[in-house]
Amino acid sequence: MRNKLAGSAVALAMLGLFSTGCGRDGDAGAGSSGGDAQSHDPVTLNFYMYVAGMSDDEFNKYVVQTVQKKYPYITLNVVRNAKGSTMDDLIAAGTYPDIMTVDTYSVLNVKELGMAEELGPLAKANGFDRTKFTPTLMNVNDLYGNKGELYAIPWAAQYTALYYNKDIFDKFGVEYPRDGMTWDEVLELGKKVARTDGNITYSPLASQVDAFYVYSQLSPEPLVNPATLKAQFNNEHWKTIFQLMKSITDLPNNKSGYGSGRDKFLKDQTVAMLPDWGTFASSLMTQEKQGGTGMNWDMTSYPTFKQNPGIGPASGPFLMAVCSMSKHKQEAFQVISAIVSKENQMVISRDGLKLPALNDEELRKNFAADNPVMKAKNVQSIFKVKSAEIGMRTKYYNDANKPLKANLKKVVDGSMDINTALRDAEEQANAAIQSREGK
Repeated sequence: MRNKLAGSAVALAMLGLFSTGCGRDGDAGAGSSGGDAQSHDPVTLNFYMYVAGMSDDEFNKYVVQTVQKKYPYITLNVVRNAKGSTMDDLIAAGTYPDIMTVDTYSVLNVKELGMAEELGPLAKANGFDRTKFTPTLMNVNDLYGNKGELYAIPWAAQYTALYYNKDIFDKFGVEYPRDGMTWDEVLELGKKVARTDGNITYSPLASQVDAFYVYSQLSPEPLVNPATLKAQFNNEHWKTIFQLMKSITDLPNNKSGYGSGRDKFLKDQTVAMLPDWGTFASSLMTQEKQGGTGMNWDMTSYPTFKQNPGIGPASGPFLMAVCSMSKHKQEAFQVISAIVSKENQMVISRDGLKLPALNDEELRKNFAADNPVMKAKNVQSIFKVKSAEIGMRTKYYNDANKPLKANLKKVVDGSMDINTALRDAEEQANAAIQSREGK
């Protein structure tokens, strides 16, 4: 197993100058490393891309370049979650990571495996200030403890936006989407661009973000009540979500609007509006760099519900955790602290691919400043909606989500009414949970 891991890993020697530690001005709060590089023995850390990892380019830019300045005695050995190097493989081989990339819900998995170090003592010893982070991102730790535990540290976050094809709106003389629109207003605007021109049919709106995240705009309640272990989505909030998805699909020229649309928006260029994650901007930018999209596109703030104005879907944080089995926890914590220093967060923000994790107005103002494609767009619109509170998931999430998604498809295709769909999905979910629990 060790040979397999060595073969799949990329060893990156952190060569750099004199290290002054993480206590310098502008850092997120880790303490000083103490002494110069000569006073430290070389250390190799296994950096495990478990969930919500980074590309090679991101790793080189956001990790290598900042860590080599601060800790030239640290070498990072990158291991990606793949065949032969899954979490189960690592545990079986006793080859544990030091740092793990995780998302909101995989933290629960590594915690239940006994692999997530509670970082409170390290945070205190290093002068780490968790109050400098965007609260909704840092507060994911509250989902897994009730005494202020710190299991994972956010280094960046996902965002949402409403992308639109300006050429389609221009063709039909329709006003562009604007910041601050509600879902109802977007639906009405979509009707104005649902046209046919010659042999080309233009679709008004494609729904891409998972319904569970759209639901977070209304409520942080999990699909399964953690106290009763009963599904809880036969309610007014979920009826609103199902009705929205059906209303999107029922727009003229929009029968394929639910759960699809990226290719039609980018390649076919026949979709007027696409509510999507910030990661879709990467596809648009890649296309621009490869010769241009041939489309005049822009973005506005993600649509919100009139019942809860100004609240977008829960931002998905990209997190890092220290493995409880690591023999180099202090060094691992120092690496994470370097990644979330304000200096490095500014690099992340100016790239415009992910939101910085720190709650800092200067970072927001500089978002996408170094990105030639994005800086020409309405990027500040993404800050005009606030992230919804991130809700917890129990281990029964998939038992509930599977029938819920299946019945949502039946609703949008007209084969099942909303009330029946939610009641039936809840019954299926409860049966699955009871079967798993042996009750």
